[in-house]
Amino acid sequence: MHVFIGGAYNGKRDYVIGLLTDAPHHWVECSEGELEIPSNGKVVIDRIEQWLAQTQLPEAEAVELILNEIEGKDIIFILTDIGRGIVPMDAEQRKLRDTCGRLYQRLIAEADEVTRIWYGLAQTLKKRGEIK
Repeated sequence: MHVFIGGAYNGKRDYVIGLLTDAPHHWVECSEGELEIPSNGKVVIDRIEQWLAQTQLPEAEAVELILNEIEGKDIIFILTDIGRGIVPMDAEQRKLRDTCGRLYQRLIAEADEVTRIWYGLAQTLKKRGEIK
């Protein structure tokens, strides 16, 4: 699994699109509906935080569903850092920020590679299980 993380509108999607220009892949946009991840080929999962905001599942069940759905698959996650130390005033937004933080920690711990994108610049944070 390869995780790309960065703030909103920092160029994550464009960076991943550039990497996959000639590579066959499935793009899963999680902004609406059910979480359906193809079982074959490279899969890009984008906007998982929007799916988390909409699901009625308790946090633990939602996280386990995601982890079960990606098991054994060639996955790229594009994660938006929605916290950055700012605590939202709205209780639901605080809950989402905390849920994303815990999910992201699990994904990053399992990832083979983690790349932070900051305004289009890539920084490798983890590669093949080694922290840089």
